[in-house]
Formats: sequence, C-alpha cells, structure tokens
Amino acid sequence: MKKDTISDLLAIAFWNALLVSGSVTTAELAVLDGVDSCDDVSHPGFLIETVSSAIRRRRELMGHVDGLALLAPDLRWAVALRPPLRDCFVLRVLAGLCPEVCAELLNLSIAEFEDAVCDALRELPVLAAALNRSDTGPHLPQLPVR
Repeated sequence: MKKDTISDLLAIAFWNALLVSGSVTTAELAVLDGVDSCDDVSHPGFLIETVSSAIRRRRELMGHVDGLALLAPDLRWAVALRPPLRDCFVLRVLAGLCPEVCAELLNLSIAEFEDAVCDALRELPVLAAALNRSDTGPHLPQLPVR
C-alpha cells in the first residue's frame, strides 16, 4: 500500500475544507490553521483541525463562494446542501471520519449526526435534479452559510 505523501495529505485537507466552505480562501486559511495545530500533517488530527477551521471561517465570509469551478460537477451539488447536512456528508462520506469524531467535531449527538448524513444522502439527488432543471443552468444559486 502506497503511503500518502505530504502533498497528498495537504490536498485532501484542502479539498475537504473547500467542500465544507465553498471558498478557496477559506480552505487555504483552514489548511494553514491545520498545519499550525499539528506538527505532523500525517496525524489524523490535521484533517480534523483543518475542517473545523473551515467551518469556523465559513461564518466570517458569510456566503462568499468562489471555489465551485474547481470542483467536479458531481461535488458541486454537495456544496449546495444546507451547512449542517453538508458538514455531516463531507466529514463522513467524503473524508471518511468515524461517526464519533464527526459528531464531536460538529457538537451533535451520534444519532443527530447519523440522521443528518441520511438526510444529506436523501437530499442530494433531489437537489441536483432541481438545480439541473432550473433556468440558471449549471450554476448554483446563492449557497447557504451557517
């Protein structure tokens, strides 16, 4: 099994931060926060610190979304989820963090977290279909921010 390189780990953290925040600037700052918090980017805490920072920083930018063009089309719909569902979906499904860590990070009970992941999985196809049918074409509407 190939060991992840530092650049791979930084990229994984960046993409997860971008998916949570929708902003390149927020994702970059979050990665820097993660690096500041963990001396070793291969430590599992690095990704957690990075995503946690992206969630905190997302509030500061209040809906500024500038990174959607960087995402694969199928991932753009994930960013259109309401933040609690988006956070749960990104952390559990895309980042692969365990439910206990995700729930703690998001300050939810495990049951609330699991319900949110299920809601996100149900909402994604409906959201994608609705946005594909809209007159705005492939562009997303103003995205919700917590």
